[in-house]
Amino acid sequence: MWVVRSHGPVDVVPGPDSADHLCWVYEDDADFDAAAREFLAGGLERGERLLCVGERVIESLTTMTPPLPDLAGLIARGAVQTLPLDEVYAAGGPFDPARQLAYYDAATRRAREEGYRGLRVLAEISDLAADDGQRAQLVRWEQLADEYAVHGAGFSAMCAYRADLDREALGDVTAIHPLVHGSGEVSSFRLFADRDRLVLAGSVDTFSTDRLARVLDAAPVAADGVVLDLSGLEFLDIAGCRTLARWAAGLTERSVPVEITGSSSLLRRMWGLLDLDQVAPVTFGGRRT
Repeated sequence: MWVVRSHGPVDVVPGPDSADHLCWVYEDDADFDAAAREFLAGGLERGERLLCVGERVIESLTTMTPPLPDLAGLIARGAVQTLPLDEVYAAGGPFDPARQLAYYDAATRRAREEGYRGLRVLAEISDLAADDGQRAQLVRWEQLADEYAVHGAGFSAMCAYRADLDREALGDVTAIHPLVHGSGEVSSFRLFADRDRLVLAGSVDTFSTDRLARVLDAAPVAADGVVLDLSGLEFLDIAGCRTLARWAAGLTERSVPVEITGSSSLLRRMWGLLDLDQVAPVTFGGRRT
């Protein structure tokens, strides 16, 4: 039986795992420091190298209570590394998701070669989300990072965002993480990677279809086909069905086949009544009642 990756809202930092990809929307410094310490301490327990990205994260290393044990020693031997945001996300030119993936892949491989279990990244990237001109690239990068994490390379990450960001920005970034912490729901759905498929969970209605279209278009898909798992979907209206069909049609035009699995009988009836097979000839498999 297929077991979908853990997903949904969280109140506390989950126990450390090798494929964590957590979005933490924080209200204040105390909230951030407590979550940062829990996430980083979990990585140390697992024997992972910690990479702290962004000035707010670097500051947190000295303000969290209690501090990480022997922080100076951890930094001296390379178990904890720190980098300003620009050195990771702006070095070498405009923000490029493919270049970011190559950077983190190399850093993860290096950590494992040097005896660590993997690389655990804590990044505060609110400034990237606040930039309307960069947000589409950020969304693409977050999805590449999620896919990379779930495929067992030894990479895990917590992406932190300020709660005072524009709700549209918060909605986009929370929609593409399996686990999300925040004081209020800003995206009604989550789209994330799970081994050989994409998973769409939560609820999609007319008001969230524009965001769904954006994140689907940015999602990495293999040339030989994509499986979209809807087993965690609680609600999908007609507008949502049409959005899925338009996405699938775009892939079909590129000769990328689409399989939809875990769909409800109601969704399949809507698909037929709307003649969406004429828009996108998808395959339905792994059905639920």
